[in-house]
Amino acid sequence: MLYYLENVELTECKIYGHSRYKPITSKEKTHVAHKKVRYLSITPRLQRLFMSPKTTKHMTWHQSYDVVDEVMMHPSDGKI
Repeated sequence: MLYYLENVELTECKIYGHSRYKPITSKEKTHVAHKKVRYLSITPRLQRLFMSPKTTKHMTWHQSYDVVDEVMMHPSDGKI
């Protein structure tokens, strides 16, 4: 369950009743979540991939792709 927007204040899962946080030990003073969701933007990763001519060739193969004897070699060769 994602604790976001209307669920941000909940401490247990609505469906399974599982706790949102790990049990607090004597060393910890605050709650520690079981799991965290991280968002990694795709734009910087694609920019780095296209910086190298070697990877650019692999990422743009479909533009220079040649159809050989009307044989389907890739799903993009199929008829709609």
